[in-house]
Amino acid sequence: MGDVGPVRVCATFNVKRAAFPSFCEAAGRVSAHAGVDDSCQGFSVHQELGWSRQVSDQAQSLFMVVQEWKSAEALEEHVRSAAAQRFDRDLKDGDMLACAPNLSLFGKELSVQELRAIAAEARASGQEEEEAYSPPAPAAQAAQAAQATSGSMTASKGYRKAAEKSSGRGNSRAWK
Repeated sequence: MGDVGPVRVCATFNVKRAAFPSFCEAAGRVSAHAGVDDSCQGFSVHQELGWSRQVSDQAQSLFMVVQEWKSAEALEEHVRSAAAQRFDRDLKDGDMLACAPNLSLFGKELSVQELRAIAAEARASGQEEEEAYSPPAPAAQAAQAAQATSGSMTASKGYRKAAEKSSGRGNSRAWK
């Protein structure tokens, strides 16, 4: 896996109302740990605002964790840290989530020129508008490697089992 530069993580958590205080404490601990890590360029926790299509309701509240790490290797190191492992364990053992978390990894910000180049490349290859664009190989490899080695905030079998057990349902979009 080559160096792809900074890696951004976006993870969403549907937190059961009864677990709301425990989740906030656990998220605060992992955020504080990441904040003192030189490889962490940003770590923030956000709660969904009320709007007409909100996910949050009386049973659950949606949170998003946004992280930026200097490299895929730095993210992998964080995922293996005691703080991240504790966060995972707290989520599972505390039965905090209404469904499995949703996690996505992203590369660098795309400029307008890069977006145009991606569009031109897709058109030149005969790709239809409805088909998904595949990211360049290095970014895809970094994302796959980070997901394969991460236990933190992934839709792992443990989360899947916990979510299915506790709610009898799952967020189907998180599993695609």
